[in-house]
Amino acid sequence: MMKYQDKARGMLVGLAVGDALGAPVEFLPAPSDFYIKEMGDKIAHYHKNTRLPAGVWTDDTSMALCIADSLLENKGYNSYDIMDKFMKWAYDGYRMHPQGVLDVGNQTLRALDEYEKSKVVQKSTEKTESAGNGPIMRLAPIIIANTFIDKNYPTLKDGYESGALVTKPEDEESEFIDSKEIAPTLKMAELSCRETHDSIAAITVTEMFTTTLYCALHGLEKRNILNYASRWMVGEEYDKYWLENIDALMGRPVKKDENQFVDLGGYIVDTFAIALWGLLNFHTFEEGMLAVIRLGGDTDTNAACYGQLAGAYYGYEAIPEEWRKDVYLSDELVEIADKLLEMDECPIRATRFEDDDFFKEPQR
Repeated sequence: MMKYQDKARGMLVGLAVGDALGAPVEFLPAPSDFYIKEMGDKIAHYHKNTRLPAGVWTDDTSMALCIADSLLENKGYNSYDIMDKFMKWAYDGYRMHPQGVLDVGNQTLRALDEYEKSKVVQKSTEKTESAGNGPIMRLAPIIIANTFIDKNYPTLKDGYESGALVTKPEDEESEFIDSKEIAPTLKMAELSCRETHDSIAAITVTEMFTTTLYCALHGLEKRNILNYASRWMVGEEYDKYWLENIDALMGRPVKKDENQFVDLGGYIVDTFAIALWGLLNFHTFEEGMLAVIRLGGDTDTNAACYGQLAGAYYGYEAIPEEWRKDVYLSDELVEIADKLLEMDECPIRATRFEDDDFFKEPQR
């Protein structure tokens, strides 16, 4: 029975691996294009790409590590510290490879500019329409830090037999994690989304992807992960968004027809669908990863999101050795995943949103 440690490592390292593999062909046209055809199996080998140093990841992993560092240093979620680390990354190169390329999304850049002007988000601030995929590319640390079962019950089977885990591994008929168990994780993921993308669309998909990652980490089978993605979506705004956008999405990842996903950009709904498509239609971490990258479009973030999900599902040891060993800061990524998993608790300590129950004034 797979250990939580292997799955947590797989989630964080899978994120970085996907980011590093997808970065050299980001926003190049899909496989019909001559360049990607010529890349051939170069996509699968860090040392054969021609645009970036070997194994170097981009903003996806940098921002995830900003969150990981903050959670560990503060022993919980502190909105101000996370935004400070995002600023340090964007302007000082924190958590970047020395030869890496700074890639800041437009909405993230706007959010950082607004944070410089005012650290507090007022109650009267209207939600944006932005629905970029930034919030879901950096979720792994939050999911891992909110998993508290590993120290006493190192395997999924141990957790179930002890009564600490309500899902029987590999049993589609068993009751899944209840709302009280997953609610703190969803709340923290929502806040992390709002830091840069405070829109109903972005929050909705972030909570859905959080649920799928949580399901994968806790041992749910592929056939059920998709079914639970929307289990805790409530409220009129969610319902409206669901009917207009997500309902059509849910049928898309099931079939292997890749034409529906070719050359898609940074829309959060598309990236979520591509990550699910890669998991549901292929049998190994490697097969799904290469298929996702060969779709073209926003390859680094699409692959980073797939890497989180598939890494949690298949585990660290299932990631090809070259990929997990040669990715930048490979050993440190494993150590960070272990430290996050070892956290006894990960409470929300402060947020900068006046409409939030955990709001606190910034320290002077």
